[in-house]
Amino acid sequence: MNKDKISAFTLKIASSNGLGLISILYDIYEEYETDALDNFEAGQVDEAIAALKKCATVVGHLQKDLNFNYKVSGNLYALYDYVQRNVSKSIYKANSEGLIEAKKVMDELGDAFEQLAKEDTSAPLMQNTQSVVAGMTYGKGSLNESILGNQSSRGFWA
Repeated sequence: MNKDKISAFTLKIASSNGLGLISILYDIYEEYETDALDNFEAGQVDEAIAALKKCATVVGHLQKDLNFNYKVSGNLYALYDYVQRNVSKSIYKANSEGLIEAKKVMDELGDAFEQLAKEDTSAPLMQNTQSVVAGMTYGKGSLNESILGNQSSRGFWA
């Protein structure tokens, strides 16, 4: 994942509510999954394994953050465990076989959480973040982003 994509995910995270954050984790997983598949196809096994390890980290976060007060969490835990085993299988076999199996599950879950996130109208989790508006102004060949809000209230004054 390149720096531009990391910056885009950072902006999304700063303005997301709970379900939106879960949906973003699925998007991050998908980016690393794509990187791993592309690297396997290009014969770059070490880079693919590095991307697979990041996939496993994202799934670990999803698994760790489950709220077991809800019955569906047990089912999600089992699905995440299945994904983790398949990603691990791809790591130790150094091929995309397990990742392709994991992709089927993660694509379905990602679509479901994306739909739920669209319906969630709760407030963003992070307060006092900067508002970023894209498209207000643009230059030749580039889109400028403007940061709105009171900048004097951010940080510390010495």
